[in-house]
Amino acid sequence: MSCTAQGSRPESTEPAYLQSLVSQANGLYYHPFLREERGSPEAQSYALRILTETGAKPKVAVTATTAAALRSDALKTSALWGRYWLVPLRGAGAAAVLGRRDTQDVEKLRTGKGWYEDPALGAKNDQGRLGATWAALEVEAATGTLVELPATDRTATVDWLDRLADGGPKLDEAAVLARCLHLLGRPVPASLTSVAAPDTSRFTERPGDERDDLLEDTYNYVLLQESAGKKPQVDRRTWRQVLSHDTASLDYDQLYNLVHILRATGSPTAEFSAVTRRLERERMADGTVRDPSSYLGTPDASLFVQRLRSVAGWTVRDSRLLAAVDEQADAQDAPRDGAARLNLASLRHSAGGQPFSRQEAALCRDPSTVPTTVTADDVVAWQRAAWDCAESGVPTPVPSVRRWSVDDLEGAQSAATLVVGLHQTGEEDRTPGWLTAHALERWAADPGPRASVYDRALIVRAYLLLGGRADASMVGDLAAEFRAHRGCPGLPGLYRPDDEPGCDLKTTWAVWELDKALDRKLGTLPPQGP
Repeated sequence: MSCTAQGSRPESTEPAYLQSLVSQANGLYYHPFLREERGSPEAQSYALRILTETGAKPKVAVTATTAAALRSDALKTSALWGRYWLVPLRGAGAAAVLGRRDTQDVEKLRTGKGWYEDPALGAKNDQGRLGATWAALEVEAATGTLVELPATDRTATVDWLDRLADGGPKLDEAAVLARCLHLLGRPVPASLTSVAAPDTSRFTERPGDERDDLLEDTYNYVLLQESAGKKPQVDRRTWRQVLSHDTASLDYDQLYNLVHILRATGSPTAEFSAVTRRLERERMADGTVRDPSSYLGTPDASLFVQRLRSVAGWTVRDSRLLAAVDEQADAQDAPRDGAARLNLASLRHSAGGQPFSRQEAALCRDPSTVPTTVTADDVVAWQRAAWDCAESGVPTPVPSVRRWSVDDLEGAQSAATLVVGLHQTGEEDRTPGWLTAHALERWAADPGPRASVYDRALIVRAYLLLGGRADASMVGDLAAEFRAHRGCPGLPGLYRPDDEPGCDLKTTWAVWELDKALDRKLGTLPPQGP
């Protein structure tokens, strides 16, 4: 059945939590297992700095393996900024991520002219050198080794900074100059601090990108004045209003800038209770944080949301999703391979009812997108592509099938994928003769400990489609297994594929489809409306 078909069945109400899977990055739905992945070292850095600013005194207790992974990810990005991001983790108790050896490595990046150069930066200009120098000095200050900097090196850096200060730097550069001079114990020239705070009048009437720029400019102004030992003078009413309205939506770096502005200009820690609550919700058991702003939505995840809607009887028309799909399709970095284009076309049809274009329909007849000869190796690719076409009302060629063994789990899973795919395309009568209910019966009854919940649900469904029967014992076993894998934080009605904590859309779809085939005997489908 097409996932756009509404039918006459009673409708149920889509749970609000499904909308929590909309990506902040691109408006598509993201896979929920991303919630169980910790954020990048940069995200950790900003989140821990925010919590410190709000008086939360965060602590982190990561394993040696996690510390090594965070450190490795940081240094892959930048030898200097990567170490700068690790500073708050070190301060929160993860001492293994940053030590005196790092200071030695940082000093190797110092040039004889006073500045540091980041090998990750291709362009060698004063702006890049200034940022690299700032990161290096912050790392050395955090590890307590900045005081050990030889006088000649210190003087060379200060002289270079003074020369830049005399050149009329822009606000962001002036802020970094001032911070570097402060770290080195040198006065900040009055020529830098004479700048006025950015004008935030009519803030709410400005476009979003202008508001973002004003936030960053105001942070730089505050950093500049603080570094010079002066009290920043900003329009606190504007920024308190932003705190009131945007705490839940700002990225971590923006939220840090906002909190720092208000803390530096007199806000008490009690004013940031909503900020603290937001970040504490994102903390994992070891004290590190997730980063929702990095959860990238995909056509694959979005299609499974649409398919869940169809199985549950929720509406699939979604103008917001359609707009996100169109924007994704027009992006310069949008994937151009046939399978990806087919996914986007299928999403447009599902969310907006738009028929395939001639070019999109041609993909359904292209063997490089929809294989015409199916093997155990490409059956999943065939099933997904043929499913996209069938749901959108575009026929695909009936494939020939090369026989494979179903004597192991992988073979049984591939066989189940073929059976379900032929059912989805309305070609059940083309099922190969060697693929019978008897061939899958042992796997449906007990697929073994390596099988995921998705494997079990898909194999049993294929077994039923081939004429097999689920007796009371099998139904009871399935219901117990699915109950044990129901729900994850914030998503109580979805299902987990294994004993890990993250839910999975594909697994949930397979479980719901099987329950539908068994007339709701498993108790997994959302309740129907009146």
